[in-house]
Amino acid sequence: MPSYDLVCQACVHKFEVFCSISQKDHQKCPECGSDKIKQRLTTVNVVGKSSGGDRGSGVSKAAPPRFG
Repeated sequence: MPSYDLVCQACVHKFEVFCSISQKDHQKCPECGSDKIKQRLTTVNVVGKSSGGDRGSGVSKAAPPRFG
C-alpha cells in the first residue's frame, strides 16, 4: 500500500496516511475531522537495489571489455 501526503483544506494541517488507493479519497483530517482533503504534491523517494556497481557511493562500475 502506498503512503500519501495530504493537506486539510479547512485547517491547513499536513499529514501522511498509509492506505490503499481506494481509501485515499475517504480520509478525514486528524486535527479537525474535516473531509475536505487534498493530496499534496511531493517528491518521490525511490528505494531499492541498484542494478550493479558500488552500493555505497551510487557509482556503477564500468562493464568489463569484450574480446573477440
